[in-house]
Amino acid sequence: MTLPLGGSANNISNGHTSSSEHQDSQPLSNGNSSSTSNNNGLCRFPGQPQQTSRTCLRKSPYNEEQVVRLIMQELHDRGFVDTLNLLERESGFTLEDEPISRFRASILAGNWSEVEHTLSSIGIDSEENRNAALFAIKKQQFLELLEDRKLKQALLILQNELSTLTQDIPQLHRLSSLLMCPSPEELQTAASWDGSEGRSRFSVLESLQSYISPGKMVPVHRMETLFNQAIEWQSEVCERHVVPADHDLYTDHVCASSVFPPELLITLRGHTDEVWYVAFSPDGRYLASASRDKTCILWSTKDYSLVHKLEGHEGEVSYLSWSPNGKYLLSASTDKTIRLWNVASGECMQTFAGHEETASSCKWLDDEDRFITGSMDQKILIWSTKSNIIKQISSPRVHDMVISLECGLLLAADNRTSIHVYDLSTLTFLYKLEEPTAIMSLALSSDSKYCLTELRNGSLHMWDLETRTRVRDFSGHIQGSYVIRCTFAGLEDRFVATGSEDGTLFVWNRKTGRLLERLKSHTKSINGCAWSDQAAALATAADDKTICIWPAYRGAPSDLISKNNASQNLASSSTSSADGDDKSMISNAAQ
Repeated sequence: MTLPLGGSANNISNGHTSSSEHQDSQPLSNGNSSSTSNNNGLCRFPGQPQQTSRTCLRKSPYNEEQVVRLIMQELHDRGFVDTLNLLERESGFTLEDEPISRFRASILAGNWSEVEHTLSSIGIDSEENRNAALFAIKKQQFLELLEDRKLKQALLILQNELSTLTQDIPQLHRLSSLLMCPSPEELQTAASWDGSEGRSRFSVLESLQSYISPGKMVPVHRMETLFNQAIEWQSEVCERHVVPADHDLYTDHVCASSVFPPELLITLRGHTDEVWYVAFSPDGRYLASASRDKTCILWSTKDYSLVHKLEGHEGEVSYLSWSPNGKYLLSASTDKTIRLWNVASGECMQTFAGHEETASSCKWLDDEDRFITGSMDQKILIWSTKSNIIKQISSPRVHDMVISLECGLLLAADNRTSIHVYDLSTLTFLYKLEEPTAIMSLALSSDSKYCLTELRNGSLHMWDLETRTRVRDFSGHIQGSYVIRCTFAGLEDRFVATGSEDGTLFVWNRKTGRLLERLKSHTKSINGCAWSDQAAALATAADDKTICIWPAYRGAPSDLISKNNASQNLASSSTSSADGDDKSMISNAAQ
């Protein structure tokens, strides 16, 4: 609620008592007086009685009038009206001059004739801005007349005033269609408007801010905006930023000294052979893993217990993909098939056979029906869960692929050095991105603007898909002939993570490329990584038949995510797995 700016300060309602010297003094003109100092260091305002003084504790580079008016606005917004009045009297500044105060009060009261009258006196600098401001005002008036079922008056405003203030014909057509709304409730729904009793008038006032000088009308919630900008900047420069910054104004935001704790949350054992792929569900409730043992396992992230073991593939399972709603899981196998699993029951709903070689990758499209697969047989297929194959194109041997629903792109890495980019809707080839050596895996950022490429020579590159340029390189891990799947991780994808053939997890700062963590968790090569914001954890899968869960810090190092008791936190040494050089048909094809 907007509170009156004026009024007597004699009745104090917030616990402060005004002195008689303040009550007897006269307010000064708005912002025209600057403070002066006497020889004793006391700052005095011209016009104030000599016994009223303040001590300047420090010299500030910021404009005093602006600082005081921001404080006034915050006091006003928080309801400290009496304190605001005392500050106005003592400082000689006012939050707003009389025309602006009148203009604000008229809008919030819905006194539209007074709003138009004062509009010319608030200092809007151009005819174009004045017309834009008047259009916003008249639109609000038009909607309120419709709400009151005064259709004839509303029509007159639309025809005689709104139509003269804009050339946006589609918007005028949308407004005219609102005349057909039979009730205020349907009007609010159709116009995405909350009515005269809601916040609509406040919203109009906020929209008019861009046309009025900030020196006349302080931008809405200005101090809060500055606080938010400061916290955002602190988060931006926090190299190990893993948790949202709180709103503590007393201290600067600092994340823990490590991205992940020095100890694992838990080590998962359920597979009988190498684990090749891990993926969290969209809501973070489940983790799925795929293995050389021809099975998939669904784990609950609540306690990391085994929920379902998915059996049926006749070959190694090398790829997984969750449906957008998290109810279904696709698995791709060296047996050339893709299976569709019901997550709730663990049952195989359908088996899709159409590839002539290893099904190397699978991705859901933007619904629960269609998905796309790539293979070593030089075919990309689009499937329907209801009608099988619905589209097919020829392609290179697909080693890995990612899709960007936002940008409408499909990126397919071949078994050599190229990323082939297609229009997702038509599967029309668009262009290629070239790497210096064989590409082992791809990963897409959550905003679909960046793509990671894991290379056979131990390099990890990040591409900007808008500019089609390589913008960052990451190195240090051991990468040879085997497939290792990298991932973006952390809040807003601030980190890049990948495994290494020596069983070490590497984590870099995405922006700077600086290596932040080297975490030893597995006894053999790490094959893949997966991150979940919802689960606040990173999972790694390895040749030692295990999956390791690294929890992210929640602020202070002592405040860890603890989903299990202490006895489960520290991973015991892993059992040895069968050695073998045939990691998969995919890795062999890349050699």
